[in-house]
Amino acid sequence: MRQYQLGDCLLLERLEENKMSQSDFSRHMGVSRQFVGKLISGERNMSLEFALNAAHLLKCRVTDLYVLKVVRKGQE
Repeated sequence: MRQYQLGDCLLLERLEENKMSQSDFSRHMGVSRQFVGKLISGERNMSLEFALNAAHLLKCRVTDLYVLKVVRKGQE
């Protein structure tokens, strides 16, 4: 069976693609600029609800917000 783990956060890349600053993103999302910085640095992970709203705002898929690592568990 194939499972996934979150790798690096790609939020900064999505912000750059949308020409949106971290401050503007934090205002739209109702969080602090410091929280956004922690997401980008990998210190914190997005909740599913936050990721859904971020993806909507940034016009991308939720899976575009992180590098997904494939981890094999058991036999396929």
